[in-house]
Amino acid sequence: MIDISKLKTFVTVAELGSFSKASEILYITQPAVTQQIKALEKTVGAKLLQRQGGRMVLTEEGKRIYEIAKMLLNSYEGLMEEIARIKKDLKDTLFLGLSATPSEYIVPKIIADFHKEFPSSKIKVFTGNSHDVEEGLLTGVLNIGIIEREPTDKFIDIPFLEDEIIFFTYPEHPAASKGVIEPEELYEIDLVMREAHSGTRKLVRDKLEELGIVFDKLKIKIESTSSRNIIQIVKSGYGCSFLSKGLLNGELKTGNLVEIKIKGFEIKRKFHIIYPKNGSVSFLANNFIKYLLEKTNEVRTTV
Repeated sequence: MIDISKLKTFVTVAELGSFSKASEILYITQPAVTQQIKALEKTVGAKLLQRQGGRMVLTEEGKRIYEIAKMLLNSYEGLMEEIARIKKDLKDTLFLGLSATPSEYIVPKIIADFHKEFPSSKIKVFTGNSHDVEEGLLTGVLNIGIIEREPTDKFIDIPFLEDEIIFFTYPEHPAASKGVIEPEELYEIDLVMREAHSGTRKLVRDKLEELGIVFDKLKIKIESTSSRNIIQIVKSGYGCSFLSKGLLNGELKTGNLVEIKIKGFEIKRKFHIIYPKNGSVSFLANNFIKYLLEKTNEVRTTV
């Protein structure tokens, strides 16, 4: 007998082209992924995946099994949802992709509260940058994503919570006492920035280039995929950075960090709930989207 978990692992590896990425998203070890694929190949009696140019690709036999496995998984998920509706007991898994800022801001508490509403469900959260989340959705590994930039036209896009990006530093930094600086002064400041594919960084780059700044000439000394890491670096007394104000509110109120205005610089954006246009949204994912919109609407009305 072939169990559903082995088919899910096989389809995930096939779509991501990587054992390590599959293990990361499925929350199982890489040896476990390898073992499940080998067990499936033994059952089928043929090699299903082979390495080609640094990626795992389907063999001819693998392509045939993949198409059937994909249909079976879709049918299985539909069956589980229908049983859940009948029993009013949702034993389903939500694969949620979060880019860095939403993962460190308001969404974690909403996830916890949502699970209390659906205690029989499982939620698996993958955190990466906006690009990683979009890739996970397009390959079918993730159900829905929450990112900090406008997605490409391949996705249904539901903007839901307004956010602001600000420039900040530690209180003793020479720029802190100025309060307001000219954009050109950025050339002389050591910066700690999010990584290249970050939605936050893209918005900052676009806005600064509007103001005549050559972004590649800025003194970006440290890059990190973690906003919390950036906050700690700046708070310790090094450089300046651009991040979501929502992440910084506590530190700004206590005076551990200071906002610096840049003339002409203002970025207000919305977070985006996304899923592929050509895909379907599961019953659990649809309920999570509704819950997310309700809760963030409550935040808006109480702020």
